Amino acid sequence: MPKVTDEHREAMRTRIQDAALACFFRKGFAGASMADIIKEADLSAGAVYVYYSSKAELTLDAGRRIMEERVAELQDFGIAEEVPPPHEVFPQLLDKILHDTQFAPLLLQVWGEASHSPDFATIAAEIYHELIRRFEAYLNVYFHRSAGLAEGVAQARAHRIAPAVLALMQGAIVQTAIFDDASHARITDSVEAMFAQLVD
Repeated sequence: MPKVTDEHREAMRTRIQDAALACFFRKGFAGASMADIIKEADLSAGAVYVYYSSKAELTLDAGRRIMEERVAELQDFGIAEEVPPPHEVFPQLLDKILHDTQFAPLLLQVWGEASHSPDFATIAAEIYHELIRRFEAYLNVYFHRSAGLAEGVAQARAHRIAPAVLALMQGAIVQTAIFDDASHARITDSVEAMFAQLVD
């Protein structure tokens, strides 16, 4: 029996995640079933369940992957001597979330489901805490290396501000997802101005 490589496993997971996201965008989380996802992936049920035992587990993996793709560059600042300011970094990140994928409506669905579903509450909490960790790490590096704050002061300030930064980003995503594209430039400009004030 041929050995299954790590590359094959990763390719299969990505294929199943892509199928799940396509179904979620069309039908919403509640409306999309594992049967829909299996059909979309053009795989057998057995092949899908080898990798994911439930829709909640699959959703968490797909959500984590999308988040990783959007915020991966925040990790690169850890080794940079000069770190760009938040009023440049976060509006650019917001643009990627809103324009590169249909992630904004998907986020609203996750948050909506999280209000009454323990499974989705777990998903939302994991993504939330991971984003807070990433935002705090970036802000710590910025405050210390670019703004010149002492290491302990930079860390404390980053820890205090990171939740507000995420809340601001969430509000921008909600508005842009609900209203038409004409609101995007206005919201992005406001976010940029707000971040300039936050770290002043």
